[in-house]
Amino acid sequence: MRETNAAAVHASSMAGPHWSETLKGVGRIFGSALGMALFLSLINAFGTGEIPLLHRLFYWGLLMVAGSFVAVGIDRLAVGYLRHRLHLEGRPWLYGVLLTALLTPSIALVVWAITPLFGHMSWDIGLYGRFLGPVGVISAAMTLLNVLLNREPQQSHAFAAPPASGPAVETPPERVAFLDRLPFKHQKADIYALSAEDHYLRVHTSAGSTLILMRLYDAIRELEGIEGSQTHRSWWVARDAIEDIRRQDGRVSLTLRGEIEAPVSRSYQKVLKADGWI
Repeated sequence: MRETNAAAVHASSMAGPHWSETLKGVGRIFGSALGMALFLSLINAFGTGEIPLLHRLFYWGLLMVAGSFVAVGIDRLAVGYLRHRLHLEGRPWLYGVLLTALLTPSIALVVWAITPLFGHMSWDIGLYGRFLGPVGVISAAMTLLNVLLNREPQQSHAFAAPPASGPAVETPPERVAFLDRLPFKHQKADIYALSAEDHYLRVHTSAGSTLILMRLYDAIRELEGIEGSQTHRSWWVARDAIEDIRRQDGRVSLTLRGEIEAPVSRSYQKVLKADGWI
């Protein structure tokens, strides 16, 4: 009998570390915080125009850096505890609202503690409430920027298992859980792509397309075993289904089997290019 290497497929974790758990993600936040400090200084934000420019730059820089430390801590502790329970990975705007709500009172306390050092006022706890509004606006802006900067496509990956040292026995690949949700004629078909349509999900397969009631994010979580990636906020594509890459006027799209055109949004192009997709 002819010996063959094992064909087992191992699915890696789809979701990588959150931004607050990586040096790159934290670096982006501190970089954007310093950029925001410069912007607030130049526009004399919230009545700080009376302070000399150099003092103003130092004041906003200190506040934004301190606020970034608070943001990293809250995201890793409080939001990290709730992330999986509330499925925040697939709900960026719910994540943003929750993070802003937690950041505002915390950073307002930091502002209340630092501002008197610049001679504006004394440490009167009654003034704390005055900072909630401005801090809320800046926290919301920074959170939105954070979501946009650290957004990466949801992926599912399949890797061939390394060859065994002895005679290998063919092992059938693990069943992709998502297939069980499809009508019978699609369960043995090849999945080309998923596209979100309102609350429904169109599944493009070698047996045609079908529509199911499901969120795109939840579907991707069940696609481990198929190498693929999100290319747009409403599209996921299987890598083996790609036949051509089209570029026109800065826009990128993927031509898939079955004459399917899948868009690649600008926010995902950089990551997909780094992964060798485009």
